[in-house]
Amino acid sequence: MYKNNKKSQKAFSLIEAMIAIVVFAFGMLGIAGLATVSVKSNHNGYMRSQASFFAHSILDSMRNNSWSVWNGGYNGTFAGNSTSVTDCTATSAPCNCTAVAQRDVRMLQNQLAQTLDNLDTTSSATINCNNGAAIYGSYSCGDSDLPYRGICTITINWNENNHKDDDSDSQTFTLVARP
Repeated sequence: MYKNNKKSQKAFSLIEAMIAIVVFAFGMLGIAGLATVSVKSNHNGYMRSQASFFAHSILDSMRNNSWSVWNGGYNGTFAGNSTSVTDCTATSAPCNCTAVAQRDVRMLQNQLAQTLDNLDTTSSATINCNNGAAIYGSYSCGDSDLPYRGICTITINWNENNHKDDDSDSQTFTLVARP
C-alpha cells in the first residue's frame, strides 16, 4: 500500500531560491569586473598603437626632410600641446627646410595632445638624432635628399591613468631607426 507523506518536498523553498540568486549575482559581479579590465586593456592597447603610429609618422616626415635631420632640426623634447601649425601650401609663402621641420614637430605635438594626453597628464616625445658623417659632403636645403648615416631615437611617453583615482602608469614607446 502506498502511504502519502505530506512532509516530502517536491519544489524549491524560498531559502534555496534566494541562495541561487546570490550565487548568480556574485558570478555576474565577476563578469562585470572582467569586462572593466578588458575595456581598460583595450584602451591601453589603442594608446600604444597610436604612439607607434606617431613615431613612424614623424620618422617618415624626417625622411622627406633630411637636411633638417642632418642639422638637428628635429632634435628635442616636445610636450603634447595644441599649437597652430605652419601652412606650407602653394598659396602661402613656401617653407624652407627648417620651417618644415617645425611644422612636422607641431603636428606631432597636436597628435600627442589630442590622443595620448590623459586627464591631468601630458604626453611628450623626444627625438635624438646623432650626427652621422656626411656621405657626400655638404649640401643645402632643397638639394635632393641624401641618405642620413646616423641613427635617430624617437621616444614617446604617456600616462595610461584612465581615472583620477588610479595610480599613474607611465608608458614609453621607443623607435630606433635610420631616417
